[in-house]
Amino acid sequence: PDPKGITGAVATIDGYSILPSNDYLALLNAVAQHGPVSVSVAASPWGAYESGVFQASNTNVDNNVINHAVVVVGYGVDEDSKLDYWLIRNSWSPTWGEHGYIRILREKPPANMTMEELEQTSFCGEDNMPLEGDGCENDEINSVIVCGTSGVLSLSVIPVGGKLL
Repeated sequence: PDPKGITGAVATIDGYSILPSNDYLALLNAVAQHGPVSVSVAASPWGAYESGVFQASNTNVDNNVINHAVVVVGYGVDEDSKLDYWLIRNSWSPTWGEHGYIRILREKPPANMTMEELEQTSFCGEDNMPLEGDGCENDEINSVIVCGTSGVLSLSVIPVGGKLL
């Protein structure tokens, strides 16, 4: 449909649901069952991204600072590299990356590990600057654990009760 004739709201939601933090299966299932999922990511290393499956080590402190919100719209396997990826719509520009999208490595966490054990692996890292941004300026948190490439598993939100008007 042509959006030029649309004025006002066309849909509403009743609220949102926060997925369990750093939970690979929760995000995977939410994308499969509910559609696009809003996620918080460490996007600073994405600047030079053009194409392919983006990979960044969580052992590099700069790769763990959560500083951007994006939308996971799907997931898949790259035909050439055979790497699993999350398909993410970014807001920077339709000319950035793959027509405004980035595919980041979709790592499965090591099996049979508790969250405490998982936090000690390269699957997770530590965001030592969680108070970046004025929305958190009164909080007392010194650091948070972020897991997955670019911390993609750290905070995910899905809308609930969506309705077309």
